[in-house]
Amino acid sequence: MPNVLDDILAGNVPMHVRSNHALEHATLHVLQEKGLKSRLGGISDVGGFWIYGDVETEAIFTAVQEALKRLADGENELAVHPNCGTNIAVGGLAAGGMAWLGMLGTGEKIGRKLRRLPFAIMLGLIGYQMAKPLGPRVQKQITTNADVRGLEVIEVIRHDVRGRTFHRISTRLAG
Repeated sequence: MPNVLDDILAGNVPMHVRSNHALEHATLHVLQEKGLKSRLGGISDVGGFWIYGDVETEAIFTAVQEALKRLADGENELAVHPNCGTNIAVGGLAAGGMAWLGMLGTGEKIGRKLRRLPFAIMLGLIGYQMAKPLGPRVQKQITTNADVRGLEVIEVIRHDVRGRTFHRISTRLAG
């Protein structure tokens, strides 16, 4: 029986986004390895990714090139980042789901809900803690693709908006 999720993730657009997401993470790792201390973030899409934070364009360009080479050379661990939004989403879903379970059966009465609230909070915290190792697995299996064969960096453009610096890294899949 075919796996529908695998079919979706292997499609052209999702695969390109996943590869860009991996390159975004790898670029952030390289910048951090080079001693960059400023807070950085990123977001990926089908056309590339954005990095926001105080960093020079040349440093981004150099880091992107190194990250692409290192991923292509098999350093797949660079595709997973501890500060990825995937980790936050997985933790939030687990916490919310466990807290919801803790509130089941309380009915409409506010008194019952208030008495159950500490238990629901405790379950939410347990769910969050239990989900911590799942975030990186979800990144590795679903939201990133470390196989960047055919991925090319087209350009790195700096944007300064209202005192904030953003860099657009545009990519394309060759072939």
